[in-house]
Amino acid sequence: MTGLRMLGISLLRTFVSWIWALVIGWLLVALPIFEPFREQLLGLSELALPILIAVIGAAWYALWRWLEPRMPDWLTRALLGSSKQPVYDDEPKHRA
Repeated sequence: MTGLRMLGISLLRTFVSWIWALVIGWLLVALPIFEPFREQLLGLSELALPILIAVIGAAWYALWRWLEPRMPDWLTRALLGSSKQPVYDDEPKHRA
């Protein structure tokens, strides 16, 4: 596969993971069941929610990358955006 296609796959998998993190973060804010936690969290700092979403995104990506070999392709596509893993060259190519 070409380098441009690998870049596209890697960006897609990264962005889809962060979209999932935003959805999970939104659910934490929107669902009434999390109200007590929300008040405690937002009382700490204005940056608490963005930091929480960043942590959720990193954990989401790490969890599903670990589970990926055990999942069907359709589930990998839904959770990570692509069932193909990007492959990177060992040696960087220098352009003249």
